[in-house]
Amino acid sequence: MTGTMPDDAPLRVGLAVVVRDAFKGDAYTLAERADASIEREGRALGYLRVPAPELVSDAAAAERVASWAAAADLDFLLVLHATFATGEVLAPLVRAVPQVGLWAVPESAGLPLRRSGSGPGLRPLPLNSLCGLNMTLSLLDHARVGKQERVKWFWGAPGSIDFRRRWRATVASVRGVRTLSRARVLQIGGTAPAFYALEERPDLAGVCVDAMPLDELYARMQRISEEAVRERALAWSRREPVHGASESDVLVAARTELALSAIAAQGDYHALALRCWPEFPEACGGMACAAVGAMADRLVPTACEGDVMGALSMLALQAVAGAPSALLDISDLDPLQDRLLLWHCGNAPAAFAGRSGARLTTHFNRDGVGVVRDMHLAVGQATGFRLLAGGRCALIVSGTVSEPSEPDVDGVRGWLTRLRWDGEPRQAHQVMAQVLDEGLPHHLALAPGEHTEALHELVIRLGGRVLPPARVRDALVGARESGR
Repeated sequence: MTGTMPDDAPLRVGLAVVVRDAFKGDAYTLAERADASIEREGRALGYLRVPAPELVSDAAAAERVASWAAAADLDFLLVLHATFATGEVLAPLVRAVPQVGLWAVPESAGLPLRRSGSGPGLRPLPLNSLCGLNMTLSLLDHARVGKQERVKWFWGAPGSIDFRRRWRATVASVRGVRTLSRARVLQIGGTAPAFYALEERPDLAGVCVDAMPLDELYARMQRISEEAVRERALAWSRREPVHGASESDVLVAARTELALSAIAAQGDYHALALRCWPEFPEACGGMACAAVGAMADRLVPTACEGDVMGALSMLALQAVAGAPSALLDISDLDPLQDRLLLWHCGNAPAAFAGRSGARLTTHFNRDGVGVVRDMHLAVGQATGFRLLAGGRCALIVSGTVSEPSEPDVDGVRGWLTRLRWDGEPRQAHQVMAQVLDEGLPHHLALAPGEHTEALHELVIRLGGRVLPPARVRDALVGARESGR
């Protein structure tokens, strides 16, 4: 995978620890354990832990650590309540960087205790950590604090499941935010004709969208050497069997991929949006579908039909999931088996293929215009994502890709069942009804795995909102009854 990512450098995660000597728990050992835990998580999740230069024991130390954090180029600052602390200590820390988390631990994390003057059998409250978290969150809106951005809380001992689940979602969301804040997208040829909803443009700080005419792509394709094209086509056909397509078809796909890859690399573009029809097959002698899938293999999301917001959705999902993404349609509804068919012509990454793998074959309804990838999506959890309203709103749908079943269709396809809308269980016809009722665009970015929590957090960090599941009436009762 050779894609240029806007977040190639690891995230920088700062850790500050608040310790007040008024509490008798072993907060200093807790601080060491927490630091070691965050470092271990960093090795697993690919971020760089940046510890504060000192523990925060009073307001003066808080100001020093806040100044350090503001100058440390942090993507996120995690503040641990090793003990209870009041507003003058926390206010500088939560204001130091935009993205901040506050962490409390169970009182058992402060044991063993230093002995005090308590009577027989009595022990002081070790840390009062949770209460400190509660108080800090209650004062974020106060005039003396004035935290503008949203703050996420964490609870759990270092290394615990309670902490790690929320922490891992946050790391993924912050990676997605940084990816979008630096994203460069190239639209080639505009949108497909009369695909009006795909003309939407992003309204997100840091996102750059450039344009290139199709003629420039065609010229770039002609400049790719015949040797490079044949070498790529040979390597490709060795990995994916060719069925019903000609050698020249594969050569066109290879030439298209190499040109798109060169354009992305030379312009430092992280995602592309390609007007792949109606002109492309006639001008180039083949469809772009397989090449679009191969760009996903390279971690350069490439959206069909010139869909810029689709390309950004793919890019964000790829950053959150740590895996390539694809742009698919919802193409059929099966209310009897409670499932939706996700499909597209043949544009998905090879990593999405199920047990039978991927093959290169002719386009599903246009003979003689080149190759597409033909494959079933791998069985397992998957998450769909779409940025809406310029990025200020989003759709999140997840579920399980089921085993292939007859009747079948050509292209990239898979039935999604056990559906959830932003984490809430929904029936397939309810999901479809809301998509139709809300008039949402017909493209949905998809990646393997369950990523709802991280994507929801990503949208909130962008200052947006996630579409909640609607209370829709069962509009298909009659159709379901008649089908029994």
